[in-house]
Amino acid sequence: MTEERRKVLDMLAEGKVTVEEAERLLEALQDTPHVETRKRHKRRRINAPISPIPGVEALQDSLEGLGEEIGKGLEEGLEGLGESLSGWSESEEGPRDEDGKTSMRDDTFAVGDNPRLVVRGFNGRIRVRAGEPGSIRVRARLKKPRGIKYSAVQEGDLVAVEAKPDRQSEGFLHGFSRQNSGANIEVIVPVATSVDLATSNGPVELQGTEGSGAVQTKNGRIRVENFKGDLNATTKNAPITVKTFSGSAELSSTNSRVSIEDAHGRFDARTTNGSIKFQGSIEPGTDNRLSTTNGSIKVALDADPSFKLTAATVNGRVRCEVPGFVAAVEKRHKLKGTVGEGEAELIAKTVNGSIAIQ
Repeated sequence: MTEERRKVLDMLAEGKVTVEEAERLLEALQDTPHVETRKRHKRRRINAPISPIPGVEALQDSLEGLGEEIGKGLEEGLEGLGESLSGWSESEEGPRDEDGKTSMRDDTFAVGDNPRLVVRGFNGRIRVRAGEPGSIRVRARLKKPRGIKYSAVQEGDLVAVEAKPDRQSEGFLHGFSRQNSGANIEVIVPVATSVDLATSNGPVELQGTEGSGAVQTKNGRIRVENFKGDLNATTKNAPITVKTFSGSAELSSTNSRVSIEDAHGRFDARTTNGSIKFQGSIEPGTDNRLSTTNGSIKVALDADPSFKLTAATVNGRVRCEVPGFVAAVEKRHKLKGTVGEGEAELIAKTVNGSIAIQ
């Protein structure tokens, strides 16, 4: 992203220009010739599969390095955009401003043994962590509260929290860009709480719960720690980090990395422009997939794994250093084989990047 485009987005976020004014400025910048355009054309050509040229090792190494640089550059640039769009959500919590620019809401609900939490937010952070059994506490910091419709309600063991733009206070897009409203929502729940969390332009954090977890955001990172159960996490332009995990995970990021550490279970992790790192174990009888386009894949398995491996890239190398690996197909760009009894299946694929299994 060029400095000029970033300045326009910053001006829009700060309410210095309207949506229409920002669109005209961005269109004018798009019509101006710039070296970034040439970079994008090069990027498209590199993304296309390139047939290996026998005997030209230097060319293969160059393509591998270039592919990983492309993925890293896109990952960092788009990740920065996501952080700039949600930047206000990282500010410290504070009391209500004298002019009404922020306000705090605090609600506590008594719940049973297996509660459920649903949160819908916008332009801000959602943070959920485990606490004592028997209650769910919801604290929300609203920025520009006059432009927000907020509710926290209970129906049985279900607690639903929602913060959304108030379309009736002003025209939706006009008021949204001018007031720069949003909500930071923090919830303390019992350990055995199923959660469904979604926001836009902000990060989501989930820590210490057991059960089912659905996490979705746009332009914000996702971080899940000390989680047991079924997890489905989706974001754009930001990384996903899962640490100390047990269960089944479906993870998807469009333009950033996916990192999985101290994890045990079944995994399907996908991204487009970013690397994938996995450390842990895969359960017998499970199908596991790690897939990206511009980025490397690194897998570090715990002791005594048992799996069937299929790994392939276009511009890069594939290797498996797990003791006892027996290769059925062994080429520079493709590797198939078995470790132990082959009780689980692991598929790892990329286009521009290397794959290492150890």
